[in-house]
Amino acid sequence: MDELTELRPHWRRIEMALLQEIDAGALPVGQKLPGENILARQFGVTRTTLRRALNELQAKGVLRIERGRGTFVTRHFRYDLGRRSSFMANLREASLAPSAQILTRFTIAAPSDVAERLDIPAGDAILVFDTVGKANDVILSMTRHHLPARHFPEANIHVAHFVGITEVYEMYGHRDSWRSYCEIEARLPTLDEAHRLEQSKTDPVLEIRSVKRANDVPIDYTVARFAAGRVTAFFNN
Repeated sequence: MDELTELRPHWRRIEMALLQEIDAGALPVGQKLPGENILARQFGVTRTTLRRALNELQAKGVLRIERGRGTFVTRHFRYDLGRRSSFMANLREASLAPSAQILTRFTIAAPSDVAERLDIPAGDAILVFDTVGKANDVILSMTRHHLPARHFPEANIHVAHFVGITEVYEMYGHRDSWRSYCEIEARLPTLDEAHRLEQSKTDPVLEIRSVKRANDVPIDYTVARFAAGRVTAFFNN
């Protein structure tokens, strides 16, 4: 150990050591760190000193501390809410591997608030389906889509093998979709949301409500819930 390293506080040495392991790939994104007692013994420090290092790394967006679950290596993903952006395109542009999984899908009569967003009569049939979106196998979001059946006939069959929503749009000839409306709200998650997003129920989510249009009609009303500790949303129109 050189003289400069010896002069650094213990918590700072731990921070640097963990950063080096993360940068080297020894601790990949999504990896859960050993418990505090194990790490404190490993570095020969008190739990108070260890927590200072972990808190510093969390403040820098390198670690995510979840009460009752542990500490995880993370990355703060930047998500573009531009007019023509999409989940898959956002992550591919950041050289990340996006993926999405269907949780549920069902057809219902459109309630009045959703019908208003989609510019259809209340009671019209809509396909509703929920997905979980990941980047490099790290869960970032869960999204509920509302597709008007009049624009997506028999879509319930086609979304069964869901890869990305843009592919669904294009299957029905909606090749140039864009976000015409967007509002954002920060709130605490429901128990189900916290479970699905694999985060603490005391950590906030960003709820982003959007309307996508194509061929001059609304084609999708989405309600996306992002794990706020993992995502920074920005506009780039």
